[in-house]
Amino acid sequence: MLDQAAISKIRNFNRDYTKLLGIMNKKVLNTPLSWTEGRVLLEISFNNDKTPIEVANNLELDKSYTSRILKRFEKNGLISKSPSATDSRSVDLCLTTAGQELVNELNDRSNQQIQNLLTDLSTAEQKQFYQAMTTLDNLLFTRK
Repeated sequence: MLDQAAISKIRNFNRDYTKLLGIMNKKVLNTPLSWTEGRVLLEISFNNDKTPIEVANNLELDKSYTSRILKRFEKNGLISKSPSATDSRSVDLCLTTAGQELVNELNDRSNQQIQNLLTDLSTAEQKQFYQAMTTLDNLLFTRK
């Protein structure tokens, strides 16, 4: 088991990385979306024709909070809803053209953010960073 000093160092890293990525900013990557809204929109994009319940479950969000986000998206023309072919109590979600354009913008800005983050690192350091991220991914997420 890790000692308190190691746990503190991990927590410091989490705070620093959160700040570096701007996660605490109200808007994600200079878009009109909050970070949570950005993740909801990306989730719909990654898994086309998702239901609201699936989006909430996949992101481990409160269902009523997710519902409010989806209502705003629909009002702003980012998504459309259609009756589910498999469950008459639910709807399927689909990005509109405007929604897909915003997803593309988020993806482009996210990619640029990572490139900017790594720009001052040498090629060897960039490979080391990538390996460290891969190791974390394998230890925390892939093993589940």
